[in-house]
Amino acid sequence: MEFNFLISLKKASILSVKMVFIITIVMILYELFENSKYYKKVEKLFNRPLKYIGFSTNSSITMVVGIILGIAYGAGILINNAVTGNMSKKEIILSCLFLSLCHAVFEDTLIFVAVGANGFIILGTRILLALSAIYILKLIIKEH
Repeated sequence: MEFNFLISLKKASILSVKMVFIITIVMILYELFENSKYYKKVEKLFNRPLKYIGFSTNSSITMVVGIILGIAYGAGILINNAVTGNMSKKEIILSCLFLSLCHAVFEDTLIFVAVGANGFIILGTRILLALSAIYILKLIIKEH
């Protein structure tokens, strides 16, 4: 019994180290990327599909950050955009719903890949379902 516990503890420790490593690398890369010349280009790339489902240019950065780094980072930018009036009420609601469905997709996917999952299936499914749900909600939610 004790032997199985030690094996499990060792495997859990290795997995924890992998997770910390992945999260740290992703955060460092984002900080470097945010200050690079490619940042605006990627933002423009995301603008087209996000505009189609109901997001303006002002809210696209919220989605990009939320998708890549997670709901906490995306929410920080969302709160700032909401307070400054850069987003409509409808965009705020859709952003909150989108980020709750589809946040930290790269970080989470890398963590699941570390334990043996297929990253392409996880990533594709999460993004497709979130975009579909938000598009449907965009049609239902009225602007006030």
